[in-house]
Amino acid sequence: MYNYLFHVHTWRCGHASDEQDEAYIRKAVAMGAKYIIFTDHAPFLGNPFTNRMPYEQLDSYLASLKYLKEKYRHKITVKTGLEIEYLPSFRDYYEELRANKEIDMLMLGQHHYEESRGQYFFHDSEMAYFGLGNATLKGMNTGLFDVVAHPDRIFKAHTHWCEAFDRISELMIKIAMNRNIYLEKNARSMCRLQSKEYRPEFWKLVPADAKIIYGCDAHSTAELRMGEEIRCLN
Repeated sequence: MYNYLFHVHTWRCGHASDEQDEAYIRKAVAMGAKYIIFTDHAPFLGNPFTNRMPYEQLDSYLASLKYLKEKYRHKITVKTGLEIEYLPSFRDYYEELRANKEIDMLMLGQHHYEESRGQYFFHDSEMAYFGLGNATLKGMNTGLFDVVAHPDRIFKAHTHWCEAFDRISELMIKIAMNRNIYLEKNARSMCRLQSKEYRPEFWKLVPADAKIIYGCDAHSTAELRMGEEIRCLN
């Protein structure tokens, strides 16, 4: 038995299993977890990005988990979160999400960054680490986020580690410790070592007293098992 299953997606994001929310909770209960923390990809008004729930489904996501929290309150604690990128022009939106009493946590997951309003860049460029890193640092400094998802994944386009990566990593770690932000060790990244999504070079810089949370990054009930396996990879 272990304590929690963190970083769980739902069918709404468009790249997960079509299993319903309750199926994840039942699986978590069967696995003996005390907590399950959903963090589906947050929508943006107007739906400018793919691979996330449509904005029109946000209310039903929150309502579904609110109902299931109550239904399963004697068996497991259900938490409602969202994984979202920091894009400066949406600052008011993050504050709105943060103020929503149905949302227990916001997780910063920087899959792309904003160069200027309406102009976005994604992971596929070798220089993306610089934009992704700066966006992550800015987002962390807002005080609006509780967790940084897979912070080492911003370096995945690079085979070799360099001093520039050390500098960005050290800044992320410093802000995380100063602001009480969790850094996520991501099981999906760790299980795909050839992809360079997991970078041990980053984690070697993280001191023992930093706040670390282990995420399964599950997109199906079967992938909740990665929450167990990640502990075996450390």
